[in-house]
Amino acid sequence: MWVARVDEGYVFGELSPASAETLKGVPMLIESADARVRSRLLPETYDDAEAEEQWRRHAVPELERLFLSRAQLVRRDLAAMRTLGKSQDQVLLIPDAHTNAWIAALNAARLALFALNELTAAHMEADGFATATQKQQEALLRIHLLAEIQSVLLGDVEIEPSGPFEDFVVE
Repeated sequence: MWVARVDEGYVFGELSPASAETLKGVPMLIESADARVRSRLLPETYDDAEAEEQWRRHAVPELERLFLSRAQLVRRDLAAMRTLGKSQDQVLLIPDAHTNAWIAALNAARLALFALNELTAAHMEADGFATATQKQQEALLRIHLLAEIQSVLLGDVEIEPSGPFEDFVVE
């Protein structure tokens, strides 16, 4: 995968079919009705039952609308993903105006993958991959891919500005 900074935003290229499928799963993950995902994305926040109920009544619907709007925006950007050349690898543009929504969506998707695959903090350690089941290993790889993309969008990875596509920075 390579990443380039262009006037419109960030371009991610040479996304393998598996990487593209992982990204296409982001909206579905954050829209999941699975109780494990819902409890991870919208955890209990108060010890007091009345305060918790009030928070759930007033804050949760707005948070769910935010998740839905982020999922819709990410889905639209993914619909514009294209294959270049004869390879099956894809190219994705994340416009600057969508960066914050992508960061939040990627984070929520990572949390959902963690919950759905019954991962623990130990799985995230250096030797945790070896102790994971095959399904958990796949989830860990997807979590790490999403984290890399999130890292770029957060500005944690230095990318040189790029003009023409032949000047892309390889990551």
